[in-house]
Amino acid sequence: MRASQPAEWERARVVLLCQPAIETLFAILETNSANFLYPFDLKKAIEEHRNFRRKLEEFGAEVYDLREMLIRRCVHDVDEGNVRRLREFALKSVRYAFQGISEEDRDLLLSNLRRTIETLSPEVLADVIILRPVINISYNPRALDPTTRFLSSYCLEPANNLYFMRDGMLTTKEGAVIGNFTLDVRKVENDIVELALRQMGIEPIYRVREPGHAEGGDFMPAGDFALQGVGLLTDEEGARQMLERGVYGDVEVGLVRDPNPGMEEMHLDTYFNFLGRNLALLSEDRMLEGREPIVEVFEPVPEERISYRRKGELSLRRYLEEKGFEIFPITVEEQRNFAPNFLLLEDRRIIGVAQAGESFAERLRQWNVKAELLDFSALTGGYGGPHCMSQVILRG
Repeated sequence: MRASQPAEWERARVVLLCQPAIETLFAILETNSANFLYPFDLKKAIEEHRNFRRKLEEFGAEVYDLREMLIRRCVHDVDEGNVRRLREFALKSVRYAFQGISEEDRDLLLSNLRRTIETLSPEVLADVIILRPVINISYNPRALDPTTRFLSSYCLEPANNLYFMRDGMLTTKEGAVIGNFTLDVRKVENDIVELALRQMGIEPIYRVREPGHAEGGDFMPAGDFALQGVGLLTDEEGARQMLERGVYGDVEVGLVRDPNPGMEEMHLDTYFNFLGRNLALLSEDRMLEGREPIVEVFEPVPEERISYRRKGELSLRRYLEEKGFEIFPITVEEQRNFAPNFLLLEDRRIIGVAQAGESFAERLRQWNVKAELLDFSALTGGYGGPHCMSQVILRG
């Protein structure tokens, strides 16, 4: 399979998701450490997510869950390379913290861990990778036999934001790019997503490295141009690396600089989105003086290796209008209720968030946008809507 996303409005063919599970519960239990907005019920979140997947499949998209990707060709039609890669990653996902344990016994314990990993089924290995257990081991002063020789306590460092599949990577016309998270709580997701892609037979074309940072919610492909947000979570160095590597292909690239970066508008897709090939949604707040994002435009240079040269800069609204787009304005209140964070399935057809309100839904109808606005009231507690929760790796 080849990853390619030339434009947001081309038909979504293959979509990656990650259904929330036990790892999400730990973020819900302490939202202030997980970059979550508010607590929500995990059972309801799972129901909402299943409904989202069902709607995507009814549309005709091929949908893969992250756990399905991790174990691909490890259960049926087995590929030994995939099995080996899964086991090696699972082994690295378990951390032993030894307290006063001799070198000889450390070797014994680590040997036992390797034997355990060889015993576990692929489905369980996927859970190990996502839950990331830490086992604290000390001697048991009251040991009775070898099976009681040690005392262990357990904690987890789960990848608890994984259901937001948008941000660990971005899919350009040229292929899949692994990002680099800014927030420590999410950094391991880049590694997990890269493993999942490789299990699918997809080789990323680049991975953003420190000191650069890049997240998928800041990227929007648009045919003969692409928008790359630069702000709170995607920085100048991350954008520079991607331009230097030519990851966007032979298209014009607009770096959309946020003049007021903040967590409420952490990514480009929190205040802007494409509704179709000539219609773009933009928060009215981002059309005010001092709040307008500025687009620095880079054009492709016709050389053997893709490169870009600076062309100029202008406001986001003006840039879009010069490209022939009409602007669909939304209120700040609609923006806060995740109106921009819909997933475009094809030209003027979206899955969005019901809590954006009836006025938003009515205006979409007036603009001939077919919209299924679903209940995401639990899932949005994690700080994102259906665009954040999905990664389209094949369009057109």
